[in-house]
Amino acid sequence: MKEIEHVALIGLGAVGTVLATRLHDRLPGRFTIIADAGRQEKLRRQGILFNGKRYDFAFADASRPADSILIATKAVALPEAIEAITPHVGPQTLILSLLNGIDSEQTLAERFGPERVLYSYFLGHPSLREGNSVAHDGEYRIYFGEADNRCPSDNVRRIGALFDRTGIPYEIPQDMISALWQKFVINIGCNQTTALLRRPYGHLQRNERAMTLARRMMEEAAGVAGMLKIAGAERMTDRAEEVIRSMNPEGKSSMLQDVEAGRPTEVDIFAGTLCRLAAETGYPVPWNRAALQILSAL
Repeated sequence: MKEIEHVALIGLGAVGTVLATRLHDRLPGRFTIIADAGRQEKLRRQGILFNGKRYDFAFADASRPADSILIATKAVALPEAIEAITPHVGPQTLILSLLNGIDSEQTLAERFGPERVLYSYFLGHPSLREGNSVAHDGEYRIYFGEADNRCPSDNVRRIGALFDRTGIPYEIPQDMISALWQKFVINIGCNQTTALLRRPYGHLQRNERAMTLARRMMEEAAGVAGMLKIAGAERMTDRAEEVIRSMNPEGKSSMLQDVEAGRPTEVDIFAGTLCRLAAETGYPVPWNRAALQILSAL
């Protein structure tokens, strides 16, 4: 099994910065950032402040393909990310997409081949981002793997070995498709409700009407998952509520931070995707249709 030596990452946002700083510290000289010329110039000038410490990253050279590429952009930026990473993808490159949603891996597999793409997502406490400064408390985990991990593939074991070496917490679910849907259900309720109400996680934890709103949207997502024969769909809403109740009460979802900063939200990745799947399956999702209309109008 060939060891992963050179790792590249695209997307120095709330999630990408958490991973980039760890990889920079643990893989000296073997970790780089993929960025266009304008972004490179800005990073050279300002760097990235993570928990108050400045980081200056090296940039990827297309003449040397990466052994692994982590995509940590916003989901809406996936088309641009694909074009940006293409020169850095070689015959043995493994790609992990940490984007929100449930379909980025399919898009990447269509472009680069399924043998180069593993399913993955980031789950943890949210980062607080302001300009080039990111703060995070270190509570997170990467979930990744093939669709079925009862017998982990060599590619899965290679990424696991990389995360072991770099101290990145991870888990390999047996059923990765079910796990992706569980994260999707959490996002549907948590991100959208906090953005609609413009309140942190603690408001959902303390206010039963707010949690009920989140549960209504999550129940619709779990219902669509059931229609699609996703394993464990009947337990997803309760599990999602448990996760929400365990979050830092002062924490803000990425969607709420986007709303407060006047940035475009990922509502089309959440309610938009769910509404399209609901139309295909004939499952009613009125709460998510309302959320889509409201958040799209901001």
